[in-house]
Amino acid sequence: MNRSAMLERFTRVIGFIIISAIVSLLSPALTVASTTNNEIAIYSAQYRANYNGLAIKAHHQLQQLEDGSYIEILDAKSILGRIKESAKFVIDNQQKIIPYQYSYKRSLVGTSRVEKQVFDWPNKQLKYTKNDEAQIIDLELGTLDVVTHKLQLRRDLQAGKKVFSYPVLIRGKRKQYDYEVVASEILTTAIGPLNTTKIRRVSNNNTRETVIWLATDWDFLLVELSHTEKGDSHQLKIIQGRVNERDILPLQPAEEKKS
Repeated sequence: MNRSAMLERFTRVIGFIIISAIVSLLSPALTVASTTNNEIAIYSAQYRANYNGLAIKAHHQLQQLEDGSYIEILDAKSILGRIKESAKFVIDNQQKIIPYQYSYKRSLVGTSRVEKQVFDWPNKQLKYTKNDEAQIIDLELGTLDVVTHKLQLRRDLQAGKKVFSYPVLIRGKRKQYDYEVVASEILTTAIGPLNTTKIRRVSNNNTRETVIWLATDWDFLLVELSHTEKGDSHQLKIIQGRVNERDILPLQPAEEKKS
């Protein structure tokens, strides 16, 4: 494989992982590491992925900052380089997620790319910067970034919804992200068997499918993701994780039978 093809492959795989990785704000009645409706579960998790022999490691975490705002970070690495994505946001008095900064940094086999989105809500504008080029985009109420729309998805799941649609600004462009709940199932993971909620991203593209499994008993932390496109496929799987300072533990045999 030549250098250009390797770069393109790694960028596609890591970019997909970044866009698709999901963590939750939910707290089901029997959750072991539970939160209230007004809290976000702080978490960290390690993942591995393999795409045609290319090994990728990813670390995903959500933290609360000293000023009360939050930051979500994904750091993915392989022998070809590194991609880091982060989003900062606050929760308003109506418990809505309000993004205010998103950044993306990529350094792969000698090439680099830096992107940033800064939300100026008072002036209803978004400043998008790619390397040294900047542009101003009109900002509509309710718009999210690629990270915070997944957090809003969790709040809507908590409210009992089954179909989800969100306006998202990504790389300075507006897109609509749609999802639906598929099923509940016990999934075998590196941690052990876990109760999961299975979600699918809805798309008009018949050659592409994205399916996501969330750990139902651990604030719906992402545990597995499968993506298929034009006959090619790859997966992202959890290795270990912590939710609200507690290690994720597998179901016990008695719990599996109850499920």
